[in-house]
Amino acid sequence: MQTVRLPQSEVEKAMGARPKHIFISGASRGIGEATARLLGEDKHTLSLAARSYNKTLGVAMDLGTQRAQALRLDLADTRTIDEAVVAAETRFGPIDVLICNAGINLATPLDDLTAKGRENFRKVIEVNLIGTYFLAQLATAHMPKGGRVVFIGSVLSRFGVPGSHAYTASKHAILGIVRGMAAELGQRGIRVNAVNPGWVDTEMAHESLSRMAAAKGQTLQQATAESLNAQPLRRMVKPAEVAAYIKFIIGPGGDAITGQGIDISCGSVMV
Repeated sequence: MQTVRLPQSEVEKAMGARPKHIFISGASRGIGEATARLLGEDKHTLSLAARSYNKTLGVAMDLGTQRAQALRLDLADTRTIDEAVVAAETRFGPIDVLICNAGINLATPLDDLTAKGRENFRKVIEVNLIGTYFLAQLATAHMPKGGRVVFIGSVLSRFGVPGSHAYTASKHAILGIVRGMAAELGQRGIRVNAVNPGWVDTEMAHESLSRMAAAKGQTLQQATAESLNAQPLRRMVKPAEVAAYIKFIIGPGGDAITGQGIDISCGSVMV
């Protein structure tokens, strides 16, 4: 049987062949750092942004400052979003790949009617949704044909859990942004997707498990075991596993994928 090859524009062929300028938010730790280190093995240029500039600078120095730069970015501060994107494009040119990884998760139980509870809800939405959208909006303004946008979502875009209403709402909303951006940017040849991890072995996940344990009167070990035993694979996702899928989806394997939320959750969405 003869292999049928789909036509591809000359622009996108060139895009696939040349090194890309990749912007990663939340690159100082966890999934963002793992992704930066994996993609840093190739010849791409990397703009690594996070609130923790010193930690991000350490990652950039490990990768080599000739092709990796560290930028300050606080998604709750629009000024830093504008400055980070301008600085990234000034040094390395238009952003070819945007990986929106930065996010926070604060406790937002339904029965918390305090000013602090309301502040936590607003802060999570401000960072995970509003700031993330502003970053994507600005980074895609000059993104060339063949570009990619990957949002780090969550399996909580599929269901909800008690005590995490703001985080759950923000991740549901990210899927809406993915679908809208995919429809709008498709005419420019830009693919937009979300990767939705379950429990990932990161500092944020362990902080969340600690809060769950305290709320239930459990030890951290008990809360972790209870959460993981509800999943078919009964383990946490490794940051490197999420990074490997991001590498796949921003490469040729992702050419026909857009507007999707792809779960990497050890089967937790089956529960």
